[in-house]
Amino acid sequence: MYVVTPSEMRKIDQRAIEEFQIPGIVLMENAALQTVQIILKHYPIPSNVLVLAGCGNNGGDALAVARHLFLEGYHTEVVIVGEDGRRPKGDADTNLKILESLHANFLSEIPKESLMSNTPQNSFVPHNNFLNIHWLQKGEDLNRFFPLLKDADFVVEGFFGTGLDRPITGLHKDIIDLVFSIPIISIDIPSGINGKTGQIMGTAFRAAHTVSYGYLKTGHLLYPGRECSGEIHVVPISLPADSPQSAGGRQFTLTDRETAQMLKPRPRNSHKGNFGKAAVIAGSTGLTGAAYLTSLAAQRTGAGLVTLGIPRSLNPVMEQKLTEVMTFPIEDRGEGQLVTESLSVVTELLKDKDVLAIGPGCGKSSGVFEILWNILGKIDISIVIDADGLNHISKDMSLIKSHKAPVILTPHPGELSRMTGWAVEDILDRPVEAASRTAEEYACIVLLKGAASIVAEPRGRIYINTSGNSGMAKGGSGDVLTGMIASLLAQGYCPYEAAVLACYTHGRAGDEAAEKLGETGMIAKDIIEAIPEVFKRLYSYKSQNRNS
Repeated sequence: MYVVTPSEMRKIDQRAIEEFQIPGIVLMENAALQTVQIILKHYPIPSNVLVLAGCGNNGGDALAVARHLFLEGYHTEVVIVGEDGRRPKGDADTNLKILESLHANFLSEIPKESLMSNTPQNSFVPHNNFLNIHWLQKGEDLNRFFPLLKDADFVVEGFFGTGLDRPITGLHKDIIDLVFSIPIISIDIPSGINGKTGQIMGTAFRAAHTVSYGYLKTGHLLYPGRECSGEIHVVPISLPADSPQSAGGRQFTLTDRETAQMLKPRPRNSHKGNFGKAAVIAGSTGLTGAAYLTSLAAQRTGAGLVTLGIPRSLNPVMEQKLTEVMTFPIEDRGEGQLVTESLSVVTELLKDKDVLAIGPGCGKSSGVFEILWNILGKIDISIVIDADGLNHISKDMSLIKSHKAPVILTPHPGELSRMTGWAVEDILDRPVEAASRTAEEYACIVLLKGAASIVAEPRGRIYINTSGNSGMAKGGSGDVLTGMIASLLAQGYCPYEAAVLACYTHGRAGDEAAEKLGETGMIAKDIIEAIPEVFKRLYSYKSQNRNS
């Protein structure tokens, strides 16, 4: 499923109007009709609706929605905010004129067939709904707004669209700050949310529902925009099917059914070698849990063989904790952490492996950096670097460029900050940019972990994850993800597919665990235990689509 930026959406609209000769007013009417269908589904009984409209195209959408709701029997109060004497223009003005005409002609009576389908077609009856239009231009006009808000059962808002790039001030801000504790339906994006970054531009509506036209926008998926958007409904408005590609779109997200189509078949006449050999180097004294979670997640995600390289003095612990995963003791001089002398043993561990995951729980020992230095650029193996491995590699990021095989980095914002010099605040404000620039600069894949994880690759493709929940914000969740990525790489998925597929299924496993246990009490191991159910469901979808 494509995700577009505001600039890409402008190109899409412009192309539809100029190249395909679809009038802008037709796109606006299609958008309004689709919005009304969402409203009728969730608020089916005609009631009091307050429609808030700005003076741009987003306001024009709102005015068209108001018309249809009035004709559906809703008591409709329309508030147009036009500071400094502004008035809707273009297609928005056309919709205002239609609305004014309706207001003048049908305030006291409307065609009976719109209310009672079994009455004669040409008969009219009085009706008890109404349509009022209010203009607000200055602060003192707020006194007229309060009673309208008090009487409303829900609000439809269309102040600003996805192109907002400056903080909201004045009367618009005052009204947004007043509207709370009432259901809000936002048109295209909650007004106040930056359509590119998801940031709040001074203030923003908190919508119960957002109706997005054509495609998801980046600001819908990045926090805090995602939280403000409520339930998002992506609706068609008759845009050409190749619109995102034509606008240069490179961002996407996934649904279960889309993810299912990415899965490789698992032939019946297979053996464990068909599904790859993954090595994990992880763990140190006090951090054996990271090694356990990473390697067990790799096994649960389908790799044929998983071998955990663990400091020798900790091997007895892992022999007890792990059954299916093999262990490989690595020299540690009795220190419970990797040391420089470990290198020859590590080379032996990797000689027949397809992929290496390194870093979880490895600690601060200098031996970890020495091992990474000798692997990167010298051993031709795909590698996933996480946690302590990232902190060590931040000492010399040029090592990543020297590696001929694929490298996947899985930092959280603090780790990415240490690796790149970006401030954590800037990474949080611009996660897509931070991940994509790092991927391009170091010719690697970057999975930036967060509430909305980002997967970027050097050629510019961006995946924005939508699965997962707050119950996953606990120690060990990232270790599980690292093991899942390594497992998929071992099974032959291309590196970017492996990172994207692992990111989505990791979140879906978290959702599965939360469904059973609740977000508060679930732990990282619960995510691992939910992995089989997620893949079972996905393979079922794949089978259904193949047979249909």
